[in-house]
Amino acid sequence: MSKEMLKDIAGEAAKVSPPIAVVGTSIAKDWTINHTVAALTIVYLLLQIAWLVWRWRRAARGGPIVEE
Repeated sequence: MSKEMLKDIAGEAAKVSPPIAVVGTSIAKDWTINHTVAALTIVYLLLQIAWLVWRWRRAARGGPIVEE
């Protein structure tokens, strides 16, 4: 990446940080362990689905299938 691109990314990140902070604190006020477990479960399921789709696509293209 060029220095100009990094500078642009940093500038855009600085512009986005106040709204993210406001949303983050509003979520954190009412966040419980149940919410955390649900969010982590959703992330885990999405990762498992993505891995399975990747594996199916690899098998469909004739790539080697690695058994677990």
